[in-house]
Amino acid sequence: MKPLRWFQSLRTQLIVFFMIISVVVLSAASYYLYSFMLGMIKEQNERLLFQQFQQLDHNISGLFSDVDRLQKLFLQDEDMQALLLNLSEKSELEFLNYKNMLHDHITRFIGNYGYVHSIYVTAENQGAVGGSGDTTLVHSVEAWSQSFFASEPYRKSQELYPGIVIEGGMTKSFYNPYMTGANDGALVSVLRGTRAISDPRISATLIFNIDERYLASVYSASLDADDGEMYIADADGTILSASRPERIGTQGPALPDEGVSDAQSAYGSYDDFVDGERVQIVYFRLQDTGWYILREIPLDAFSAQIYAVQRMIVLVFLISLLAIFIVSYFWLNKMIRPLHLLSGKMKDMSRGELGVTFHEVPNNEFGTVIRRFNEMSLSMVDLIDKNNAMQEQKRELEIEALQYQINPHFLYNTLNSVRWMASIIKADNIVETIVALGNILRPVFSNKDPMCTLQDELHYLQHYIKIINIRFNNRVQFDIDVDEPLLACRVPRFILQPLVENSIQAGRQAEDHEIRISIVAEPSGGDLILRIIDSGAGLEPDRLEELNRTLEVGESRAPSGGGSGIGLHNVNKRIRLYYGAAYGLHFESRAKGAEVVVRVPSSCA
Repeated sequence: MKPLRWFQSLRTQLIVFFMIISVVVLSAASYYLYSFMLGMIKEQNERLLFQQFQQLDHNISGLFSDVDRLQKLFLQDEDMQALLLNLSEKSELEFLNYKNMLHDHITRFIGNYGYVHSIYVTAENQGAVGGSGDTTLVHSVEAWSQSFFASEPYRKSQELYPGIVIEGGMTKSFYNPYMTGANDGALVSVLRGTRAISDPRISATLIFNIDERYLASVYSASLDADDGEMYIADADGTILSASRPERIGTQGPALPDEGVSDAQSAYGSYDDFVDGERVQIVYFRLQDTGWYILREIPLDAFSAQIYAVQRMIVLVFLISLLAIFIVSYFWLNKMIRPLHLLSGKMKDMSRGELGVTFHEVPNNEFGTVIRRFNEMSLSMVDLIDKNNAMQEQKRELEIEALQYQINPHFLYNTLNSVRWMASIIKADNIVETIVALGNILRPVFSNKDPMCTLQDELHYLQHYIKIINIRFNNRVQFDIDVDEPLLACRVPRFILQPLVENSIQAGRQAEDHEIRISIVAEPSGGDLILRIIDSGAGLEPDRLEELNRTLEVGESRAPSGGGSGIGLHNVNKRIRLYYGAAYGLHFESRAKGAEVVVRVPSSCA
C-alpha cells in the first residue's frame, strides 16, 4: 500500500509522467532523425544515380547505334550483295559456297570491332552460316528451323524491317551447340531482316551478337564490390546482364506495374530485401530497348554514419534528461506547495465553509488560479444571497398573480345568468352561443395540462365553429377527415382554432357565398400531419414563399389580407418550443384556396 500511496502524490506523478514523455520524445526524435537522414541520403544517392543512368543509357544506345551502322556497312559488301540477290532461288550447295567469303568477312569485322562476338546470316530455305573470329558454323535448314525460325526474335525481325531487333537472354550455345559448359555464355543479339539492294523481297536475316560481358563492362566498370550490384532486366524482370554473371537468367526484383504513370515507370526507387539484406533498388528504363537498368545499394553502406550521429544524440538526450530530472525534482516541490494549500481550502468549502480565501497570493500562474478561487468563493456567497432574494420575489409575484386571476366560478355563474335571461326571452341563438362559449372556456380553467388528445381539440373546435356560424349565418361548412386511431394522438392544446380563424378570414375575401374548411389527419413516418384546407382566395406564389420563410425564421407577419398572423406565429412558436425546429407550420400551394400543414410527433396511445 505504501508504494501505491507514494505514487498517488501529484509531485511523483508529474516526475514519472515527465520522464515517460521525455523517453517517448527521445525515441520518436531519434527514429525521425534516423529516417530523415536515411531518406535524405537515399534521395541524394538517387539523384546521382539518375545522372549516371542517363549517361549509361546514352552509352548503351550508342553501342546499339554502332551495331546498326556496322550491319549496314556489312551488307554493303559486293560479295554480300551477290549472296543476298535471289537467295531464295539458290541451292543449298550454292549457299554453302559463300562460307569462306562470309568467314573472311566476319573475321575482318570482328577483328576491327572487338565488342562484336559473332555474326550469322540465315535464310529460311538455306539454313545459317556464320560464327566468331575463330569458329565457323553451318546450320542445316532442318536443325535451324527448329530453333531459330520458330523463335520470337526472328518473327520480330521480319515485322520490323528495315529496323533492328535487340534481344537479350540469348546464349552462345543457341547459335553454336558445340559451345557448352565453360565456353558458353550470355549474348545480346541485334537482328534485322535484309535483302539485296535490287531485290524487293526480304531474303535473309543478319545477326550481330554482342558478348554480355562487354555490355556489363559499359555500366559496371567502376562498380566496387561494396557498392552493391547493377544489372539489366527486361520488362518481365528477367535479368539479361549483370555485374555478377551468376545472376543472369534469374528473376530480378519487382518492376513498376503497367498502370503507373510514365514518370514512375521510367525512374524511381524502393526498399526491398535481397538474400536477407535490406537494399535500396533504383531503376531506370532504357529508351531504345524498354529494358531496365537497376542498382542494388545495401542500406548498411551509408547507415554507419547515421548510427554514429544517432548515438551522440541519444547520449546528449540522456545527459539532458538526467539534469532535467534533478532540477525538476526541486522545482516541482516548490511548485506543488500552492496546490496543496488550494486543495485544503477546497476541502473546507466542500464541508460547507463558504467564503474561505487565501491571504498570500504568489505572483505566477498559481497566483492567477488562487485569485480566481478567492473570487469564486466570494461570488458563491453573493450568488446564494441573490438566489434567495429571487426566490422570495418570485413567491411574491405568484401571490400577486393569483390575486388578479378571474374566479372561474364567478364567470360560469355570470354566463348561466345570461343564458337564463336569454331563455326567458326565447333568444335561442344567444343560448347556443353562451353554451358554446362555456364549453370553450371550461378546459381553459379545468385542465392545466398543455397537451390534449386530437379528439378533445376537435370538440373544442366544433364549439368555436358553432359560435362563428351564429355570427355568419351558417356560412361556414366544417369537414373532418380523421381516422379513429388518430383521435387518440396527443397534440398541444388550442393549436387548431387560430388556424381555422385565419381560414375563415381568408374565406370571407373570396366571392363564394359559403366558406368550406376541411381538416385532414394522416400519419407520416413517426409524425402526425394535420392539414387545414379552406376555399378562400388562396395565396400568390410570392406571398406563399414569403409566408413560409417568416414561419421558418419565427417572424410574425400577416399571412393574408384578412388575418393578423399573430395566431399563426403563436401556434408555430409553441409547437417548436415543445418539439424543436423540425416541427411547426408550413403552407402548401393549391389551385384554389389555401392549405396549412401542421407537423407534430405522433404520440398515439
